[in-house]
Amino acid sequence: MKLLFWGAFLLLGFVQLFAIADYFGGGFFSMMLAFLLTYIPLVGSVFGVLGAHQEWGWELWQALLLFFWYIPVVGANLAISLFEKDR
Repeated sequence: MKLLFWGAFLLLGFVQLFAIADYFGGGFFSMMLAFLLTYIPLVGSVFGVLGAHQEWGWELWQALLLFFWYIPVVGANLAISLFEKDR
């Protein structure tokens, strides 16, 4: 399960990297800026949504679902851990 999570995280990171680079213009410097912003949790997701929506023509809900998937997952994990008794 851990390997699947990290594989998805890496794949999503590459998609986010190129979405951010396209948002900033697609040149060398925009790619360097995208490298800096991609793995900052909320900042990278926001710029990834902007790139996918404005530059790639995705619907807003599709971009939000792709780049902010981790918020409901973390919320569910937190809810489960709150209701789970100590063993």
